[in-house]
Amino acid sequence: MICFACVFTARASHIIGGEMYYKFLGSSNGQTQYLVTLKLFRICGNPGGNVAAMPPSVYFTIYSKDNGAQSGNYQFDRKGPIQTVSSALIDPCIVNPPSVCFEIGIFEGTITVPDNDQGYTVAFQSCCRDNFIENVVDTHVPNDNSRPGNGATYIAELPGKNNGIIGSSSPVFAKDQAVVICAGKKFTYDFSAVDPDGDRLEYSFCDAYGGGQTTNTGIPPPAVGPPYNSVPYKNPYDGENPLGDAATINPQTGVISGIAPPAGKYVITVCVKEYRGNQLLGVHRKDFHITVTTCTRLVTAAMPDKYADCNGYTINFLNNSTPGKTYFWDFGDGDTLTTTSTDTLKHTYKQEGVYTVKLIVDRSSSCGDSALATVYVYPLFNPDFSVSGLCTTKPTQFRNTSTTSSRTDAIDYYRWDFGDTNATNDTALLASNPTYQYPAAGKYNVELLVRTKNGCERTYYDTVTIYDKPPLTTTSDTPLCHNDALQLHASSLQPGTYAWTPSHYFITGANTATPIVNPKVDTAYTVTFTDNTGCVNSQRVAIDVKDTLLVRTSPDSTVCTGDTLQLKAITDGAYQFTWLNLANNSVVGNALTTSVVPPPPAASYAIQVTLGSCSSRDTINFKVVDPPHAYAGEDTTICYGDAVTLRATGGSSYTWTPTAVLSTPTRSVTLAKPLTTTDFIVTVTDILGCPKPVNDTVQIGVTPPVPAFAGNDTILIKDQPFRLHATGGSRYLWTPGEGLNNPNIDTPLTNINRDITYYVTVYTVDGCYATDDIHLRFIVGPDIYIPTAFSPNGDGQNDIFRPLPVGIVHMDFFRVFDRWGKAMYSNTEYLKGWDGTLNGSPAAVGTYVWVVQGQDIHGNTLLRKGTVTLIR
Repeated sequence: MICFACVFTARASHIIGGEMYYKFLGSSNGQTQYLVTLKLFRICGNPGGNVAAMPPSVYFTIYSKDNGAQSGNYQFDRKGPIQTVSSALIDPCIVNPPSVCFEIGIFEGTITVPDNDQGYTVAFQSCCRDNFIENVVDTHVPNDNSRPGNGATYIAELPGKNNGIIGSSSPVFAKDQAVVICAGKKFTYDFSAVDPDGDRLEYSFCDAYGGGQTTNTGIPPPAVGPPYNSVPYKNPYDGENPLGDAATINPQTGVISGIAPPAGKYVITVCVKEYRGNQLLGVHRKDFHITVTTCTRLVTAAMPDKYADCNGYTINFLNNSTPGKTYFWDFGDGDTLTTTSTDTLKHTYKQEGVYTVKLIVDRSSSCGDSALATVYVYPLFNPDFSVSGLCTTKPTQFRNTSTTSSRTDAIDYYRWDFGDTNATNDTALLASNPTYQYPAAGKYNVELLVRTKNGCERTYYDTVTIYDKPPLTTTSDTPLCHNDALQLHASSLQPGTYAWTPSHYFITGANTATPIVNPKVDTAYTVTFTDNTGCVNSQRVAIDVKDTLLVRTSPDSTVCTGDTLQLKAITDGAYQFTWLNLANNSVVGNALTTSVVPPPPAASYAIQVTLGSCSSRDTINFKVVDPPHAYAGEDTTICYGDAVTLRATGGSSYTWTPTAVLSTPTRSVTLAKPLTTTDFIVTVTDILGCPKPVNDTVQIGVTPPVPAFAGNDTILIKDQPFRLHATGGSRYLWTPGEGLNNPNIDTPLTNINRDITYYVTVYTVDGCYATDDIHLRFIVGPDIYIPTAFSPNGDGQNDIFRPLPVGIVHMDFFRVFDRWGKAMYSNTEYLKGWDGTLNGSPAAVGTYVWVVQGQDIHGNTLLRKGTVTLIR
């Protein structure tokens, strides 16, 4: 019970259909007894989550049709185990057949009712249908158990003395068989019933009933009384078209067939009317949720089902079937063709008529498929129409001009759609020459479908432009020379008449589309056009009469040699323009703005404007001046660190770039001190009339710095000579010369016996130079001097503990250990030492043991040991 309560309050999806029917058991003393059966259909799945359990029992609630009062309420347990239906009529040629499964619960009991006039309604209601139905609006409100969504009501209608026949039993739908329906494919589904009394049955689609309430017991509560409301259908579906307009039910057989709708779940309800003779005994109902799935067949035959264009005896057949197969065509005239191509296939019939064409794909395969098409073969059939009256104030007349060249055929059906999307009555049937009053100006897409008595059918489309005034174009407003005449023009796409006003003032042909006028003052003429349906439009043409044409060009000016100029002028009207070169009277342009390149040293131009026999002109003169001749000087090369003087000529003002290494970048002469080779650009202007700036460039090459090197500072053995060694140039000068055997070579020998600093000046072959120095310190040796303490605290004083070798030509090793013998530092490089750390961390303050060994200048090995104190 806990599971049932959870399922129903959570609005679980469970009921997918139902049927209630009755069997007459007998009557006695004004009482009639029936066996009433309810079938409930539920999706397969374990209860819980979104799948509810089949209820263990249900209520059959009885309402009298005489007064609507409740006449009884019976609770019946489920009869026997739940039936599972997993078999289905599955086409073996479907590639991806879906699984099909639903369950059936049967509830049955005997009820006794007193005979009345109109009979009784036996009802069962459940709160919740399956979720996500494609053709029904979901009315569920989340978290509101009072509005659980679309429920279901199933009824049986027991007969009364004046409604039906007491003693009859209701029909029962014959099958509870699942069928796989493929979306967009043809299908059939047998929804027929059987009647135990042999009464005549008629079938139709009808509304599915909603209703039902939630419960906390797992057993649906008793049903409320009729009437019962339909579930809300989604457009374009309804109770009479639950699968769309491409699927129908046969009223005699109950077989549903047609083209399946898109994939999804659909509610269908079938009503079967029971007749005995001509008397209607009652209506029996069953509803069921059908699942339409996306299927893929191994082979599909597909082509248009009708060819009704009637364009002659040759038909172009389209083959939209599964590719890569064998296709057998039977053209219905005795001719057949087998091919492996899906290309458009032409076939010519020998005589007119209606033929049935059959296309079979994979004819020899058990999974082959076929398609039929009806072909109308008749001589040329050409739909067409004409239109008159295109004004909104008058009805538009449409005239059918369609033709057929068949001697045995004639047009007998017309369907017009006048393209007014804001109206629902913009169509006409059967009329060959209808009229339609358009409500507003605009473009309307008109459609005429024409059908002949033999079945030829074609549609003609055309766009009709409706106006509130007829279209009218005229001469634009225009100037006119006072000595001349002008022919005006008006035109329309529609036939009609023209009238110009004022009709008495210098106008000839005032009632034509092309009058001639020659007014002497400014005048506006108005043309009124009236089309043949009485629609009117007017246009005004203003004539600006000129006795003088005004034109003005730019002032005279000075320009630069070689510049392209824009000759410009302003006028008081749209005239004919001509620019002239006055030097040779040649035409250089015919637009109000014209490009020219004036030749030096001067040029003159004239603009001439003409209007008929009137004309005027204006001139402009140019003085042509050469631009300045900028000169930045000759390229040169300087030594690194030297300065160079830049001198520019050719104008009155100068600007140098780049400016960072220049002393005066806005003067013609400036001092430059570049550190790398640099291109200096000077921009020169002058005041001679050509304002164009002109650039020139000078490159200053900079030789790299001289790599003068006097050698590393060193410690020497007192009373031992030492040879200096300088590098970096081609010539050398050492100072002071004290103790040197030759100060003008790179490797002089010194015999000095005291501390001294020597300076060397190093020259290159280009004459560039640089200096360096070396400090010599003299100590008694050969020996290795070791300090007794050091303080690696980063103050720059005594931070490194290292040996000072004097007269040592090679260091064998230098090692430092803590007092337990752990190696703290080891190196063999000259003048390298320990910084007081181990693996990047400061070593502890204290005493450390060191050992150093090296080879002196005499080839002897010197080994020294001792201790050093690390302090911070």
